[in-house]
Order: sequence, then C-alpha cells, then structure tokens
Amino acid sequence: MLRRQVLVPVAIAAITLVTAGCGGTDVPAEPSAASRPASAGSAPGSATPSGTDSAAPTPAATGGSADPKPAGTAGAGSTDRRCKAEGLKMSLGRSDAGAGQIYYRLTLTNESGAACTLRGFPGVSLIKRDGSVIGVPAEREGGMPEQTVIGPGRTAGVTLHTLNQGIKDSGCWARPDYLRVYPPGSRDALTLRTSLPHICGDRFTTTAVAG
Repeated sequence: MLRRQVLVPVAIAAITLVTAGCGGTDVPAEPSAASRPASAGSAPGSATPSGTDSAAPTPAATGGSADPKPAGTAGAGSTDRRCKAEGLKMSLGRSDAGAGQIYYRLTLTNESGAACTLRGFPGVSLIKRDGSVIGVPAEREGGMPEQTVIGPGRTAGVTLHTLNQGIKDSGCWARPDYLRVYPPGSRDALTLRTSLPHICGDRFTTTAVAG
C-alpha cells in the first residue's frame, strides 16, 4: 500500500515534465539582438563597415529625379574639340568699302565630320610667290568673344581691315600672291591663292573668330 502511494507522485511529476517539454517546441526562440537584421530606420550612429560605401540615398530622400542629368547639357552644342587647319576650308569675300575703310570677310568652313571650336585671333599674313612675307602680320582689332562652336559644314570667320588708297600718305603694300592664315591655337596654316587684301595706309588688322 505504501509502495503505491510513492509511485503515484513520481508518475505525476514525470507527466508534468513531458508536457512542459512538448509545449516548448511549438514557439521559436526570439533571436538575440546581435543576430537580428537591421531595419531601414535603425538608430543614428550605427557604424558602416570599414572599406565599404553606405547605400546611396533614394531620389525621394534627396529630392532629385531617378535619372542622372545627361552629360553635355552645360552648354548646348558645347565641345572640347579644337578645329584643326586640316579640317577647315578658307575663303575670302569681296571688299566692303565705307568712309575710306576697306573690310574683307575671311570665312572658315568646317569640313570635318564633327563639331569643333575656335576662340581667339588668327595669325594672318600676306605672302609673296617666293614665300616671303609682305609687310607685317595683321594686328588684333576688337575684343575677345566667347568660344565659337562650328558644326560640320558650318562657318565662322574674321574681318580683315585696311584703308582705302590715298587716305594716308604711307601708300600701299605690294599685292600678295597668297594669304596665309593660322587658326587660333594652331601651328598649321591654311593658304589661299589670292591678290587680296590690298593693304594701304599701313592699316592691316583682324578681328577674333566669331560665328
């Protein structure tokens, strides 16, 4: 009778332990703070791993658009390619007279397949058949305009300035056989066979290149 009384409490204790063990397997354990993935709104001061970049902000956070600004929009038609003498063709217009002043329009045409730029004053000289220079190269006249972009097949130019014969007592230079022009920034020249311009009064100037 005593033995049955002892076995009953032992059996009840065993059943209680088994029940407690079974109930614990149905609920997963909460991960520790060290293994829990960080949320998008994690607290300030969280460190970025060394040697890596933090994630780039979204457009909504920065107020910008989703697409980056296209390259080359700083100036319409802007380019860094300087025009070379080999890609240019030169022509000289007829004289334009007024109040004793004579002007010639010297035109440069871009014959290359890409846009190019010119900025500044060209070097302009009158050349004899033997290659010697008549007088002195053209002096600069006027200000420096902005950089000129010349598209394929488009033109830019300068104005050559002299005086009408008889305006000054210094007379006129000999007529040239060639006109030699160095585009701004170029060490290569363009040569045009012509007897113009006819320089008189020791006045021979050129403007800067403009469209």
